[in-house]
Amino acid sequence: MTPVDVIILTWNDGELLDGAVQSALAQTGVDARVTVVDNGSDPPAVVADERVRMIRSDDNLGVGRGRNLGVTNTESQFVCFLDSDARLHPDALTHLVAPLVDDDSVGLTAPVFSGQRPEASAGRAPTVRRKIARALNRTDVYERVPGQGAVAHCDVDFTIGACQVFRRAAFDAVGGVDDTAAFGPEDVDFCLRIRDAGWRVLQVAAAGCDHPPRRAFKGLATARGIKHARAVLRHFWRHRHRRPEVAA
Repeated sequence: MTPVDVIILTWNDGELLDGAVQSALAQTGVDARVTVVDNGSDPPAVVADERVRMIRSDDNLGVGRGRNLGVTNTESQFVCFLDSDARLHPDALTHLVAPLVDDDSVGLTAPVFSGQRPEASAGRAPTVRRKIARALNRTDVYERVPGQGAVAHCDVDFTIGACQVFRRAAFDAVGGVDDTAAFGPEDVDFCLRIRDAGWRVLQVAAAGCDHPPRRAFKGLATARGIKHARAVLRHFWRHRHRRPEVAA
């Protein structure tokens, strides 16, 4: 079976973490090797299953640095980022790994989350107008691409980071996740840089995964909201020369 390293980042998640871990360990058709990166939880995260490798950081490294730490301490050709509040269906990784095995041009895959429209978690690269609309709770989806939801494997610009499977070669080629983006959107940036490096990003319709839908955003005027807004502006400046389109 194909080995897949599953990296689960946790910070003060308590019992919530166990659901993600068990869903990864229950995968069929692949050899799922689970690593939990404890991002400075207090008290420290505990996983009782001896099949799980635990990497602890005394401090909260942020999403990018935490996930990069997990990847650099594993070695499988294919890697999965899984949020601690996500739950893989038993055959999810089989469906997500298949395009990577079959086609060397594919760099990253992601599922359609259960009960959600495909464009709720993937699509064209967000524009400033779309980000503003989402911040104002006028939409909870991204701009869809042709065939999204109607084909088995759909080329998209990006997917959200709650569940992403990628080839290690792509990760290495782009220097991993941006570990300076402490307040997002490091998942979008990761996908765009993989595409810019020549690989495809696919949304896989048959790959099942449960993950809470986007909640209404209420923190525009908070310190965290302001920091996120600055991070988004930084992201748009970084990718200002991109054309908003996906591969044919």
